[in-house]
This record gives sequence, C-alpha cells and structure tokens, in this order.
Amino acid sequence: MPRMRAVVVMGCAAIFACSHTPPTDDVPAPWAPPPEPAWGELPKTDEDVRLLVAKAGLEMRGARFDPRSIGHIRADASKLIAGEEAIATTYDGWITRDAKRPSYLVFGTLHDSRAQIESVVGIVMRMRGLWGFSLEQFRARGRWHAEPETLSADDADLAILTHTLDDAALFRVRQRQMLFDHAAWKFDYVAALTNLLYTARGAGLPILGCDMPAELRALVPSNAEGAMREVHCAWALRSAARALAPVHAPDGGLTEDDPAPPERFAVLMGADHAEPDGLPRFLPKTARELEVRVLGGRPRDAGGEESELAAHLAVLDLVLYRDTGLDVLLLPDDTWGGHVDRTTDHDASATRPPAARDGLPRSNVVAESDEPARFAIGEASIDVGAKAEWIQARAGHQAYVLVSASCTLVGAVDVPDAGHAELHFTPKDRSVRIVIHTP
Repeated sequence: MPRMRAVVVMGCAAIFACSHTPPTDDVPAPWAPPPEPAWGELPKTDEDVRLLVAKAGLEMRGARFDPRSIGHIRADASKLIAGEEAIATTYDGWITRDAKRPSYLVFGTLHDSRAQIESVVGIVMRMRGLWGFSLEQFRARGRWHAEPETLSADDADLAILTHTLDDAALFRVRQRQMLFDHAAWKFDYVAALTNLLYTARGAGLPILGCDMPAELRALVPSNAEGAMREVHCAWALRSAARALAPVHAPDGGLTEDDPAPPERFAVLMGADHAEPDGLPRFLPKTARELEVRVLGGRPRDAGGEESELAAHLAVLDLVLYRDTGLDVLLLPDDTWGGHVDRTTDHDASATRPPAARDGLPRSNVVAESDEPARFAIGEASIDVGAKAEWIQARAGHQAYVLVSASCTLVGAVDVPDAGHAELHFTPKDRSVRIVIHTP
C-alpha cells in the first residue's frame, strides 16, 4: 500500500509538471500620457491673476523686438533667406535639431494683415517636423475648474477636421469666426482661415486652438486679460502635447515607464503676445523657443514700423532676415515696397559672362546701379555702379541686398541653372529691373 501511494503521488506530480506553462516575460503595459497638472479655478480678481502669473511664468528670455534692428541692414546676403520653401527648410532644421527638448516656433503677426497670416501658413505647411499648428484666431476650451459653457471654443470641430473634411464642422468654424473674430471679418480674411483647414488636412497637420474663449475672457479682470490669454494658450498647448504624444512615439513605440516625447509646435500669435514677456514665458521650462516677427503685408494707412523704416528700406519680395537673436520675416507692401520689373530673355548670348578661372565656378549674376552701391547675393558681395559687375551665386531662388546712400533694397531673384541673371537698380526710385537670360 505505501508503494502504491508513492506511485500515485509521483504520477500526479508528473501530470501537473506537464500541464504547467513555464513563466513568460511580463507584457509591457500600454503607454498613457502623464497626468496633466490641474488648471484650477479661473482667476477673477487682480490679486488672483497676479499670483497665478507669478507661479506659472518664467523669467523673460531675450529682449523685445526693436524695429531699429533692421533699419540698417548691411550688404551681407548670408543673413537673408528667400522664399517659403527655403524658410520652411531652415525652420524644420531648427525644430528637429534637439530630440530631447520641446520646441516652439512662435510667429508674431498683426491682426490687420491677411498677407502676414497667409505667408506664415505657407511656411508652416511646408514643414515636416511639426506636431501641430496653433493659431490665436481659433479658441481652445481649456480645463479650468467649474468653467461655464464655452460656445465660442473651436476644439471639437478642429479635432473633427484633423481626421476628415466635415462640411458641418467647417460651417461652424466659419460662423464662429464671423461672430467672435472681429479682425478676421473686418480685414477680410475669414476665408483664409477656413481655407487653411483644407490645406492642413492635405498636409496631415493638426490645427489647434490657442486663444481664450470669449465666455472666459469676460470673467477675468480686463487689465489682466492679455496675460491670462497667454497662460490659457500655453496650457492648451500642454494639453495638446499629451494628446498627440502617442502619434509621435519613437521607433519601437512607447511603454509604461517611458517619458513623453518632446512636442514640436508652430504658433501664430499677435505680435505683443509673441514677445519674450508674452506667451514664451509660460511655455515649459525646458522648452526651446524661437520668435519670428512678421513685418509688412499691411494696409497703406496702417502706420507702424513699416512707415518708420520706409524712408531707408525697400522690401521687394518675401525674405527672412536672420541675425544674432533676431528673426524677422519681411513682406512687401504699399508702404515700404518698391517696383520690380521681371522679364526673361531666351538669348543668353546678349550679355556674356566673363570666362571662369581655373577651378572656380562661372559668374552668373550681373548687377549695375545708377548710383554707387554695395550688392550682395549668397555668400558674395561686390561694389556696383553704372558699369555692370559680375558675381557668382548658386542657382535657384536667392535673396539679395543692395545698400546705397539713397535706400537699401531687399529682394529675391531666380538665378538660372544655365544662363545668368541681370539686375539694374535705381535706388532713388526703389526699383529694380531683372532680366533672366536662358538658352
């Protein structure tokens, strides 16, 4: 009997051992965004706003924009970038350069200019490294505790339009622009904002609300509204970053313990809000931010910086001016613009460039001016006058600058792959005649 009991026990143990599955590695838990800090109660007194701004804001990084900084542009075209495509490539390089820190590209525009908004849109839609594009013209509901109903918020419809072109959502967005965006209908760019939604859908770029809805703005002290709108926008972007993080997971995906990948946003704000003492001081402490001031493209009677600079500066084409700590997007308009006469001549032998020296690229740009001036294009510059002078530049859409006693002219020329570009400047008349010679 003892022997039979032993056999039974051994048999049961063998059966158990055969049926038991060996332990496997734990399956990683799916990633979830970290909890968002509470927004708290919407401040409704001056003291409450002061305390919130002091707690949420960082020290101002950088100086406010001074228009005098571009009043004396030197004959150095290496600081200029021409055209939306090249500018987008430049900013894509900046926004993707640091893979460990959040990056914010903040454009400061004026609300009386449709051209400024459309130019920024043209740049942003050509970028490839962005998570989203946030505009002050669209309102974000926010997450304030016990907030009232915000019928003017655009979040829900913008989320729909990220995934599909829904006619009802487009209609509601347009209606809210007519009701709540005074500048958009006054300066006739409601259509530009709705067209943006079509373009963004094609580019696969989410459009995000940023501004505080009218229902909430009515509750904060009027003298603190500006700061509260900046806090609201920064925190709305923080919420958007958490929601979009899974889409931008690194190779291999995200697991439970991984930190959120750093966000990359472009933001379009009013010029004052884009200053270092505006929205940027409420962005994450670790964030990189680059402010781009947009000038030009405004009504003739607008006044402002363009009128102050027009006596000595003519902007003939869309050009980005970059100097240490300064990015300014320059647009032509009726205030500080000029006249450009462009023609094409298919007889490239009309004016022959000098023969190239051994080992050096051939000259492909010839310039002259009716008064002594310094002309620069690409990395090269040369003194010009009534006698035509030759210079070499890369083929493509290239920025140039001509500096004379009468005026500084900034613009762009399409240097051909074969043939050459010919430029005749009349600085006193703020004009240039450009002839592209091609075979």
